[in-house]
Amino acid sequence: MKQITNITLLVLVLSIPFALSQTRKAIPAGRYEALSGVKISHSQKSIDSSVSKDSLSLFWSEVAKHIPQGRNENSYFNSGVFDPNFKNFLSSKGVLEAKSLDSRVNILLSDNLSRDIDIYKKIKTKGSLVILRDKHSLKDVMSALDQYEVVVYQAESDNNYYLLKRK
Repeated sequence: MKQITNITLLVLVLSIPFALSQTRKAIPAGRYEALSGVKISHSQKSIDSSVSKDSLSLFWSEVAKHIPQGRNENSYFNSGVFDPNFKNFLSSKGVLEAKSLDSRVNILLSDNLSRDIDIYKKIKTKGSLVILRDKHSLKDVMSALDQYEVVVYQAESDNNYYLLKRK
């Protein structure tokens, strides 16, 4: 009888850590952003496109905050297909469009991660921005572009938007 009691107590003592390890709490909303420094915003799936436009305007307002200051002239190179309103937005912020990729370009607009991987490597200026619109996940983008840090990540139903900054 004493042996059965000892075995029962041993099993009970060994099962307590296992039971406690199964009760993890979820990370509260906003806490991941505070811990990682990456702002994540999601648009709700809705028939109304105004929600999508509102979330994109939030993304572009974040882009406006991170446009490099202290330079005489900021310029961007567009290697993808973007809404013409985005070009108007950048020109309203004093950013000029460059016809070719050269040393004065410090903002790159791209819509294909795998196609433009060599272009990303050509931008050497610290603090340069890459605005990427692609279907790749955040993990794929971070592994492909390790020389950039993710400043803003916008998840949409059809595309993901990334604001990346050169380290």
